[in-house]
Amino acid sequence: MRKFGKERRKYSRYDTEVKIYFRVHYSLKTKVKFQLINKDSEEFLSKKYFGVSKDISAEGIRFSSAKKLHKGNQLYLEMYLPRRKEPVWMMGEVRWSKKLCAHLKVTHKYETGVKLTSVMGEPVSESIHFDKKYKVFWSSVLNYAFGSFGKLKQRKSGN
Repeated sequence: MRKFGKERRKYSRYDTEVKIYFRVHYSLKTKVKFQLINKDSEEFLSKKYFGVSKDISAEGIRFSSAKKLHKGNQLYLEMYLPRRKEPVWMMGEVRWSKKLCAHLKVTHKYETGVKLTSVMGEPVSESIHFDKKYKVFWSSVLNYAFGSFGKLKQRKSGN
């Protein structure tokens, strides 16, 4: 019988299928593009790379791409949602990046987890709250991605 380690995530993850564009500072099914950026001068240092998100939480996002990122990289993200004409702008920090199984024939060879620090210029940490009605943690990240939890629940149940 396999034993599983302690869950380290603070908040639940929700599947996504939206576009995201982001840039990396030096110091979602979501489509993702990102660029490396100089932390001090905020100049772009690379072309944009493409990726696909896997899930999103109250303060983070996980995506896969062909580009290996490094813990501590600062990212500028543009997340494009199906129901929005304009992107949702976010900033975050790479917490981990790992190579996917070598035997898989996939374009996106790396998976990366990002802790989001701001959404539309507002700090994510100040928006995280516990929704007493639905008994879930929620934030501005999830509001932009899904709307209220009540709306997400209605879409899932088909009401």
